[in-house]
Amino acid sequence: MKRILIPLFLFCISIVVFAFNVSADSTITIPMPERAAADKQVTISLRIPPNTEPLTGKEPRPKVVSRSSLIVWDANPSPKIPVNDELNAIFEKFAGKGWIKGNATLAIINNRPMDKITAIRVLQHLIANILEIAQSPDMVRTIRKSNLVASDIEDLRRMIARFSKELVAYCEPVKKVDKDLLMLQERFKTAKSGVLKVIKVEGAEDGGTVIHLTVD
Repeated sequence: MKRILIPLFLFCISIVVFAFNVSADSTITIPMPERAAADKQVTISLRIPPNTEPLTGKEPRPKVVSRSSLIVWDANPSPKIPVNDELNAIFEKFAGKGWIKGNATLAIINNRPMDKITAIRVLQHLIANILEIAQSPDMVRTIRKSNLVASDIEDLRRMIARFSKELVAYCEPVKKVDKDLLMLQERFKTAKSGVLKVIKVEGAEDGGTVIHLTVD
């Protein structure tokens, strides 16, 4: 009987070690040795170590409580600015007056349609150039020598308000920028008041030249 129990006990120990490495729902089959007699009663003892934790099944997936926590996939993160959009016309006006600087930036605004992200970068470039006027030691003189008018600053402020969310995303202090541009716009109105501006030049019947002026 001892000859039967010793190999059977060793076999059971190996099965128990294996059982703790599989899930709790696994089935253990213990084959009986061929030498064991059918009328003999065989006793098997299993010992569980004192610090053994029971195996658990797979943990359920966490449930999403709020739909707002879901990731929203944006298939078009950078839409195109339409060719006939007002922003393009404003860029062209400032470029014609020399306030959009650099051949690379000029090439970008002439490439239509323009990506929205690229347009925001050009807008930041333009904002920085215009705000340099406010940093001039003699701002009034700089304003009078510039080729800008108050309506140009108003156009720029309108584009900043339109793309305020995108500018904030690129770390642009929109509120401060608009405040500075508003101050600059008011300075343009006062610094260039009473200034004569040529609006039209044409020839007269007697061979002379007629110059049409306006007063800002």
